Amino acid sequence: MRSIRELFDVLNSCFVQKEGEIRAILASLVSGEPAILVGEAGTAKTAVVECLAKLIDARYFYYLLTRFTEPDEILGPLDINALREGRYVRRTEGRLPEAEIVFLDEIFKASSAIRNILLDIILNRRFFNGERYERLPLLAMYTASNEISYDVEDAAFYDRLTIRKFVGGVSDDAIPKLLRCGIELERRNFKPVLSVEDVKVLQRECEGRFYEAANNSKLLKKFQLYVVELRKVGITMSDRRKVKTVKVASALSIIDGESRVTERSLYEALKLTAVREKEDVRRVEEAIDFEEEIDVFEHEVVLNSYIRELRTMEAEIRNSMNEKHIAAICRRVRERVERMPDTPKLRPYVERVKALVEEVESTRGLVS
Repeated sequence: MRSIRELFDVLNSCFVQKEGEIRAILASLVSGEPAILVGEAGTAKTAVVECLAKLIDARYFYYLLTRFTEPDEILGPLDINALREGRYVRRTEGRLPEAEIVFLDEIFKASSAIRNILLDIILNRRFFNGERYERLPLLAMYTASNEISYDVEDAAFYDRLTIRKFVGGVSDDAIPKLLRCGIELERRNFKPVLSVEDVKVLQRECEGRFYEAANNSKLLKKFQLYVVELRKVGITMSDRRKVKTVKVASALSIIDGESRVTERSLYEALKLTAVREKEDVRRVEEAIDFEEEIDVFEHEVVLNSYIRELRTMEAEIRNSMNEKHIAAICRRVRERVERMPDTPKLRPYVERVKALVEEVESTRGLVS
């Protein structure tokens, strides 16, 4: 089976400055927990999830919700022939009940009727169709909103959206790269990296790690300390979210290639589960002293960006870049990589970057 990291790399190659968003989306996929992406329109929320569905060859359902959206639009219309026989059955072809990846946009505009249905789907992976409940093949449910709701009526529903990621636009200096990636994305013919069955294996592995973490007294004591520190800065979590945080940490440990759930996994999970609004991410970082692990993660992100940059150079090298420019980039990358800390987690990335630098240099005859 190809790895979840390969899926991460392919998605990262399609988008600019979306590493954090992609990790959150994959954490939702591996854990099976619902996610909400909060950000302005045009920040690639829908595009990333659509690409994910293609890369695992999953049945996909997208719907833009309004306050007038009816349950029939989500679940499917009533079967007229069954209704004549006195049976209240829906035709679900092409609708949410048959999808493996679901994306519901503008989630806070959904009516109370639709929310009640979605709550049962989120909690139990089922919906009531006629005379019985039907199990759903759902792997992950993603939702989105331009802003979070502070309405009291929305609080319970928002609490059940386990993973919360705040999405922003790219920086000004990344606009040229954004344009290139945007054009390439429209032309790209996606080939699956993982299968639906592969994802189910990952979800079972996540469940196993979740169980192990729940029985790791040392890890749980550290988690307890984190919860106390967060409370000091005004961040509280429901009991449900405390449990789900450990499950999300289990998924992140798989995505990051760790052998088990670590304190770092818990810390990264809290930045997705403990936050209610964007400012809470900063509060989590300030409340929990995790400098060493943060540095490692930031180095990992930098190394991944170098890998993507070098691969792009390798593809375009014959007709778009001169030797001096390539040599300068390779020299800059080499110098930065040499200053990276020598840790087991970073070592594979460092080796990949060095190998790619050598390939690029040898392609243009820059190595004597």
